[in-house]
Amino acid sequence: HNAGSQGSLTYPPHVGWSTASKYIFMLTYTRNGIMRAPFPFALAAYAALLLPFYEVFANFAGDGPVEWTTGSVGRAFVAGLGVEVGFGGDGVLVRGEILRSFNTWLLATHGIVQPRVLFEPPQVVNTFLDVPMTLTFTSVQVVLPTRLELWRMKPYVLLGVGGKRYGFGESTRPNEVGATLPSDGFTWGGDLGGGFTLEAFGVNMDFQVRDAITRYWDKTQHDLLFTGGLLWQLW
Repeated sequence: HNAGSQGSLTYPPHVGWSTASKYIFMLTYTRNGIMRAPFPFALAAYAALLLPFYEVFANFAGDGPVEWTTGSVGRAFVAGLGVEVGFGGDGVLVRGEILRSFNTWLLATHGIVQPRVLFEPPQVVNTFLDVPMTLTFTSVQVVLPTRLELWRMKPYVLLGVGGKRYGFGESTRPNEVGATLPSDGFTWGGDLGGGFTLEAFGVNMDFQVRDAITRYWDKTQHDLLFTGGLLWQLW
C-alpha cells in the first residue's frame, strides 16, 4: 500500500499489467488500508416456521353443486440453504434460497348433499381426509438495508421472485367418496418481507419474516415464513 496515495496499490517491477488487473479484480482497498472483497459472498443455513395465512384449495374440477372438496394446509417446519452476494458499499445483497417443508399436511374435507327422503330434510355428509404433502420454496431476493441500527441488529427489507412446488402423497384413509384432491404442480410467485442481521459472540445470524405469495388453483395463496439462519462469510 502506498501511503502517499490512499486507496492505491503499488506492484513490484516484475508484475505486469495483466497480473495487476487480477489484483484489482480480487481485492479492494479502503481509505484506511483495510483489504476487503469487492463482492462479499456468504453461505446460509435456515430453519423456519411455516404459517399458511391463506393456503386454501376449494371447488376442484369435477364437483357439482351438491358435491365439493375443500382443504387447507397446516403449519409446518421448514429448512433449507441459501447464498448471498453483496454489491456496492451500501450493504445491498442478492440472496438465493431453497426451502423445503417437513411433516406438512393438507386437511381436506369432502362434502355431499344427500337429497330429501320423505319427511327428512336434505343433509350434508362430510368426510375428512388427511393428505401428506411437501412445499418447496425457491426464491431470488434483493435485500435492502435501512439506516437504522440497534445494538448490533441491522434491519432490512426484502423483495423477491421465485416459485413454489406442491407435492402430495396418498390420503391416510381410502378415498372411498371420490374426493377430488389436488395434484403435484409448480407455480411462480413473489416474496415481500423484512428482517435483521445480528452479529453476536462471533456468529452472524439472520432473522426474517416474509409472505410467499403465489397463485394456485385459481386462488391467491399466502404463506408466512418466520425464518432464522446462520451465515458463513467466505470472502
